[in-house]
Amino acid sequence: MKNILYATDCSKHDTQTLQYALMLSDILKANLTVLHIFSLPPISVKTIRPKKYLSEHAYDEQLLVLKDYCSSNLKDNKTDVVIKYEVREDDSVTNGILSETAALSPDLLIIGMKDEHTARGSFTGSIAKALIEKVAAPLFMVPSTKSFQKIKTLVYATDFEEADFLAIKKLISIAKPFDAIIKVVHITNNDEYAVSDKMEWFKEMLFEKTSYRNMTFDVSINDNTYEGLRVYIDTVNADMIALLEREQNSFLKKLFHKDLIKKMESKITIPMLSLNASAL
Repeated sequence: MKNILYATDCSKHDTQTLQYALMLSDILKANLTVLHIFSLPPISVKTIRPKKYLSEHAYDEQLLVLKDYCSSNLKDNKTDVVIKYEVREDDSVTNGILSETAALSPDLLIIGMKDEHTARGSFTGSIAKALIEKVAAPLFMVPSTKSFQKIKTLVYATDFEEADFLAIKKLISIAKPFDAIIKVVHITNNDEYAVSDKMEWFKEMLFEKTSYRNMTFDVSINDNTYEGLRVYIDTVNADMIALLEREQNSFLKKLFHKDLIKKMESKITIPMLSLNASAL
């Protein structure tokens, strides 16, 4: 992992996520780009200066705001991380983040999980959901009150698909520097023998594709996929949850789709990684 992009609204409620992004970048030995999306206020008919001038002036002003914000909130965090600063004008926070992600092609995009304080509605449900559906980079959502701590246990929810192998390889790039255990789990509403066979097949196939062995494989029985995953996370004391965002998936086949990820994003209190299958 070489480059991490972190999008911030520069609010006081986002400072812990900023610090989290820095410390994670340090552990993963990645460069960090901090991004702030801004929009121009409505232009009065009395304004004689052209919009281009106002835009350039606002860019310079917002860049200073971003640098000051990072400087004041990272002064106690000493690392060797190379930090770059980017500001982008866009009336849509979502589109601004997507545009910057497309331009930079980061290995990881970090945002703070929604709370009632976040300014402009940025990183609230609608923005997080749009990013989950559209962003090409792995999306790492961190609760705004979450301080950085060593990642020991990561949970990956599988439905035994080919894309899961690529997703877990991405997850290993985060787990390996921490020597963290990856707990692969499949949530099902029955305990048929065939499910255990599938998990054993999945394990064998995965171990053929990666040398990382600090992994366990479980089948958890619950009629409700979300509830089963939540209980499992609590049971294993997970530090992070990863889900694959699938473009197309039969409801009867399984419930691991964007609705579940969006529901997890609004309820889970640990960092969550959303991996878009189309971008793996």
